[in-house]
Amino acid sequence: TIGNAVSSADIKELGGQTVPWANAGTGSRGAITELVELKDGGLTCRRFSATRESFDGVALYKGELCLAEAGGWRMQEFKAL
Repeated sequence: TIGNAVSSADIKELGGQTVPWANAGTGSRGAITELVELKDGGLTCRRFSATRESFDGVALYKGELCLAEAGGWRMQEFKAL
């Protein structure tokens, strides 16, 4: 899924490359681009753009995932463009 691809990406290793993602359950797939990690007041977040290819066409999204205090990543924002 998009969230898993964003949270598990090694941003330093990527060097600006796209990150592919796929959802076997729905058949959707796409790519993560413009992935950046930001730290603000102890909060770590990752902002990204994503494409989604599915049976109903291609869509573009912007989103933000932040590391919660409990240690897991949580989607803070995800909207279609």
